Amino acid sequence: QKALNVVESQEQALTSSEKFLLRSSAMRDWALGNQRTVLLGLGVVLLAIAGLVYYGAEQKKANEKANTMLSRVSNYYASGDYRHAIDGDPNQKIQNESIVGLRQIVADYGSTPAGSQAALYLANSYYYLGKLDSAEKIFGKISIDYPLIKASVEAGRAAILEQRGNKEDAAKLFESAAKRDKNNPLNADYTLAAARDLHQVGKKDEAIRLYRSLLEDYPGSQFDDAAKRALIGLNVQL
Repeated sequence: QKALNVVESQEQALTSSEKFLLRSSAMRDWALGNQRTVLLGLGVVLLAIAGLVYYGAEQKKANEKANTMLSRVSNYYASGDYRHAIDGDPNQKIQNESIVGLRQIVADYGSTPAGSQAALYLANSYYYLGKLDSAEKIFGKISIDYPLIKASVEAGRAAILEQRGNKEDAAKLFESAAKRDKNNPLNADYTLAAARDLHQVGKKDEAIRLYRSLLEDYPGSQFDDAAKRALIGLNVQL
């Protein structure tokens, strides 16, 4: 527990108001509106990391250890119990080992693929608790060179910019995330988020360009429908 407190001191302190923030802040609204992005993103990153190959016995061993720890704490994250996801749960043991939190996994194994996934979970956890500075700090530490992870990081940074009112720069990051990997199933989500941000800041022509790209690339989908409704609202002939 002492070690966890040391690491926590490097991030914004978590307070008793977290549950209230989850229920009432604007960040909750964004998360609910982008639930598909959040949930799909977890699966995409998991698949991406599973496909990475790292050489060296020690690196492989460290990644396996981090992956085991991550699998044990991920249920807290998935259920929205972000405090336990971050801190771990010393009262719960699996194979006689306490459940270690995301913060400690990142501190000890951040350079491994599983550590990078833990960092994404950790950054998102801080975000949902309204800890934007801490979330931004963690996103900034994720340096693994893999397109799907880079896209997830950019989308996370974009969400933070949205909350701070900088929707124009958020749109740039969302659009960049959508271009990282053509096979990323979240590309449409990112593109739609970018178009909405541009629309809201008055960048009409750029928003129309992205909405039209959704019509072309995702005909008959929910994104096609959302784009059509947005274009009609902009008085654009379909």
